[in-house]
Amino acid sequence: MTERPPPPERKAVGGDPSALFDSAVKAFSEGRAADACRQCKILLEIASDNRDVLHLYAAAAASSGDTATAIAASQRLIKLAPDHAEGRRNLGALLASQRRHAEARVHFEAAAKLAPNHIGGRLMLVRSLRALDALAEARAEAEAVAQLAPDNADAQFALGNLRLSGGDHDGALRAFARALALRPDHLDTLVNLGVALRASHRSDEARLALQRALALQPGLSSAHFNLGTLALDRGACEEAIRHYRLALEGGGDAVSLHRSIGLAQLLRNDRDAAIASFKASLAVAPEDPDTLVALGDVLAQLKTMTEATDCFRRALVAAPRHPQAIPRLFNQALQCCDWDEAQRLKPTVDALTDEALAKGEAPAEAAFLSLAHAEDPARNRAIAEAMSRQAAQRAGPKLVLPARARDGGRRLKLGYLSTDFRNHAVSQLLVRTLELHDRAQFKVWAYSTGAEDRSALRERVRDGVDAFIDIRDHDHRAAAERIAADEVDILIDLTLHTTGARLEISALRPAPIQMGWLGYPGSSGADFFDYLLTDKIVTPPDQAPYYSEQLAYLPETFQPNDDRQPVAPGISKRAEYGLPETGFVFCSFNQPYKIEPVLFDIWMGLLRDLPDSVLWLHRNNEVAPVNLRREAAKRGVAPERLVFADRPEKPVHLRRLGLADLALDTRLYNGHTTTSDALWAKLPVLTLLGSQYASRVSASVLTAIGMPDLVATSLEGYRNIALRLARDPAALANVKARLARNRTTLPLFDSPRFTRNLEAVYHAAWARHELGLAPALIEIAVPAPGARRDG
Repeated sequence: MTERPPPPERKAVGGDPSALFDSAVKAFSEGRAADACRQCKILLEIASDNRDVLHLYAAAAASSGDTATAIAASQRLIKLAPDHAEGRRNLGALLASQRRHAEARVHFEAAAKLAPNHIGGRLMLVRSLRALDALAEARAEAEAVAQLAPDNADAQFALGNLRLSGGDHDGALRAFARALALRPDHLDTLVNLGVALRASHRSDEARLALQRALALQPGLSSAHFNLGTLALDRGACEEAIRHYRLALEGGGDAVSLHRSIGLAQLLRNDRDAAIASFKASLAVAPEDPDTLVALGDVLAQLKTMTEATDCFRRALVAAPRHPQAIPRLFNQALQCCDWDEAQRLKPTVDALTDEALAKGEAPAEAAFLSLAHAEDPARNRAIAEAMSRQAAQRAGPKLVLPARARDGGRRLKLGYLSTDFRNHAVSQLLVRTLELHDRAQFKVWAYSTGAEDRSALRERVRDGVDAFIDIRDHDHRAAAERIAADEVDILIDLTLHTTGARLEISALRPAPIQMGWLGYPGSSGADFFDYLLTDKIVTPPDQAPYYSEQLAYLPETFQPNDDRQPVAPGISKRAEYGLPETGFVFCSFNQPYKIEPVLFDIWMGLLRDLPDSVLWLHRNNEVAPVNLRREAAKRGVAPERLVFADRPEKPVHLRRLGLADLALDTRLYNGHTTTSDALWAKLPVLTLLGSQYASRVSASVLTAIGMPDLVATSLEGYRNIALRLARDPAALANVKARLARNRTTLPLFDSPRFTRNLEAVYHAAWARHELGLAPALIEIAVPAPGARRDG
């Protein structure tokens, strides 16, 4: 805003036009800016270099909305009077209103030198410096102004904002507190105080500051927006949506508010509503990068890969180094096997992750994504650690659990926490163990944070536990308080860093002992999990430094399995799936993001060496098959030798696996359930032993079924085993016969045996707790004896 000039001294202009000048001043003071402009133009025809007239003309033109004329008049004034401080400030304000901040800065700095005690002018300089992203200079200027005028509320407010944007939350809080002491009812200060308190993880105080702002001005959109964000932090999606809608009604920014509503809807698994909200945001600002990223996330979940990729690319056109869009586009490239794109993006993804970790922040690259392309377990732990720390900060203060009387005779209460109690791999693996827990020793409760899919598997989980508690509509603290009120002894989080995770619940420490298991193949990086359930193959003892938890070793494998998993009756035929009636069928039903060029080279080499062979793959999306067939052609393999199949119901999938001859595992991220499914279907799996948990799972599973000879230790060894089995029918038949025998006699599918071993770990952990000992390494070395229960 330009400063309204005081009435100038009456000066003679080209004779005696003082009456006309007085009339122009009067018109301007009465709000008749157009009349003032007309009179000033007449005066300037008489005397074009009169400074007072130019000053008045600039102000009147600005008031009438003619910014170009106002700027021109101000520039003429400054050319005549370079030391005109007020003219400099006004010209700077006019230029800033047109976002010409670099030019504005020049005039604000000149004005500050001419009138260093003019607080308003120097605060204008602060704003332009901030707009130019010259944050260090802006903060230095704000510090100087606040020191010059310690009792100026505007100066303290500006300083608080700059400290807040620079991450100095304590300094921001001091400045905002000083500003409010000087001007207690200033709405913007109250709102930004709330923002600073949230950034300082003082959510309850933040809420009070924002509610105070609303008490002063009900409907204040900025207060509602930030209250919505606080609600979202707590996992209170409905409350967040209500505040965002009120902010919209209050005239808040439609782009960010529709986007925020969509994010809350997505957290409650309402994808259709989320898409509608994101599209409403884009209707206002079609190329808003943050909204494009959010929409791309939903589309990727729905496997509409082309549309999702387009969203991420459009976001990067608008913001070329957008920290969320780049890793998302990288993930899309992996999911679609677009390896050239992935190779191009990987250095930038790594650099963004390094920058975030160096600042102590959680990177935009998901911990789960890192496992699919990074072989450094220390780096993967660092990413997980940053994300767990962020979740703990959102969660707020831990619960205080009441002391429990020791009672050696009572049953331990186990609480299994998961978003995947539905038709999902986690439940497919775990359900039999839930059913087999010894009810004389344990109570088994399940806490579900995921959607109700009405599947038979969800019903089986529900029937297999003593209590099934749906807490998806609870906010994080309410969910944790429910678990604590139920007096769960050992809480087992089955999700960790996978889709739908709500680490905030576990971060509140609702149980005396907390463990991570199964869903995420690596360390949680959290200080709120005491143990990770694992085994010595996926987590060798020398890798303990890469884990934040104490290791609780199961003796044979970390992976539970269902010894009653049904296989569809009947016989599958190769022709049903586009497979040749004769010839060797390799298969890999792992998701396409797990396939990488170095292993694909081996696979294509096998097809070249075995002209009658084909490779049978999972059609996870419509783009990956196109890219993989193109990559096959580049390697001298006819594209049609790659055969793709959709995923049918699980029993049918298990039946059709018998059509293949050998399953080929992926390298950096093995098949997990995929591998045990193949073995249950009596299909041998060839794997390659990797360097970290995710790349060692199949080795654990194969060892537990007595097939360690199918675990290669090098790419060359992997290729040689595959070739030998494909060329030697007798050797392959021997492997299949051994697998069929071991399937019913060795530990992998001995669900009762696995359950007893798991219960032994739980008892060992609880015994240490009862003795007042800190969590420590647990090893259950010898399997519990007893006959298996066949079903």
